[in-house]
Amino acid sequence: MDKKIVVSLRDVRKGFRSKKGTRHVLDGVSFDFAAGENVAIFGANGSGKSTLVRMISGMELPDSGRIHRHAVISYPLAFAGAISSNMTGRDNVRFVARVYGCDVGEVERFVYEFSELGRAYDLPVATYANSMRARLSYGISMALVCDVYVVDEMLAVGDMAFKRKCLEVFAERTRGATILMASSATTTVRRFCTHAVILRDGRLVDFGPLPEVAERFTQDGAPVAKAEPLPDDVTQEEPQS
Repeated sequence: MDKKIVVSLRDVRKGFRSKKGTRHVLDGVSFDFAAGENVAIFGANGSGKSTLVRMISGMELPDSGRIHRHAVISYPLAFAGAISSNMTGRDNVRFVARVYGCDVGEVERFVYEFSELGRAYDLPVATYANSMRARLSYGISMALVCDVYVVDEMLAVGDMAFKRKCLEVFAERTRGATILMASSATTTVRRFCTHAVILRDGRLVDFGPLPEVAERFTQDGAPVAKAEPLPDDVTQEEPQS
């Protein structure tokens, strides 16, 4: 039985200019992500992982090549770039809900209750502390019903109690969905991912079961990031394989 492809990358290239010239972080990436395969994207710091997941989610464009999306894909979990500082928390929620075609009232209520912002929900985001902005953005991410959830390193925000809340909602929301998680911490991704691939020299290579790929990644000599502190008893009960 053929796998259902949710995202296809075809010869995707991306470079960034500096005084020293153009640095190509993605150099002809071609890859298919299949439904039900929760994939960790390993790579050293500066390898282009964040750029890749932003492009997969549509938040950034490639210089050349094509990205075909065959499913509803989230923006990166808690991505601050999706929030306007000039708008109130509530207005940001309404805007994103309309973009994704979701029930505005339902999304509003979910984010209000989840974020615990209280009256600040109706204040401009410019007045928020970083922790408040993170809770708002994470809440919006979890309010949207998507086929694919994209994560860029950060799985949860806030203090340990709020991180537990984040992980519990994430585990529930992503059950039956597909997860694409960029990370350089091989231990963090084991909670939710079943497969992995390595971003090396601008290409995605060594796709396979997560334990085997994680071992190859560490053997490459790439610095492995310290796992973010998280409650240790929250995982996805039935990971997709």
